Amino acid sequence: MHMSFWRDRKGAASALIGVVTVMMAMMLFALAFDAAFLYARRDAIKQALDYSNLAVYRELDRERLADGDLYLNEIAAQDTFREFLAQNLRLDGNLNPRPGSPAAGPVQVVDFRVFNPGDLPNTDGPGNQVTEVSVYSQIRVPVRPVFAGLFATVSVPVAITTDVPDGLP
Repeated sequence: MHMSFWRDRKGAASALIGVVTVMMAMMLFALAFDAAFLYARRDAIKQALDYSNLAVYRELDRERLADGDLYLNEIAAQDTFREFLAQNLRLDGNLNPRPGSPAAGPVQVVDFRVFNPGDLPNTDGPGNQVTEVSVYSQIRVPVRPVFAGLFATVSVPVAITTDVPDGLP
């Protein structure tokens, strides 16, 4: 009687299907969790990028501004952008992550453009119309997802065009 219990194969398929179903559910949960995590991380990075673009408006040419003309010095603007990007994403001067950074590796500045009055109208990187003084930037940030991050990092592209802040002519 005791041996027949171990040799009885009835229900083995049901147990196997149950184990496979639980494993598939766990994998789907991990995928959904990582997708939500990456979306939230991308949103935070995009906000930091927007703030870095806004900081560039510190480089408005004051003499031209007195005449009502908005003009950004591109070289100073790029330096200010990199400084604030590093600060906002907790990076060092070479755009490598410091402790607490959302980046899992070096951040790459793919594109940075200042659209001054002489450059308008124009289009930014994604092809959107630019009709006023603006700053466009695109970065690529390596991010380590929670579950898939055990095996690899994901490169998250983030781009934004920031118009002149309210209160400026």
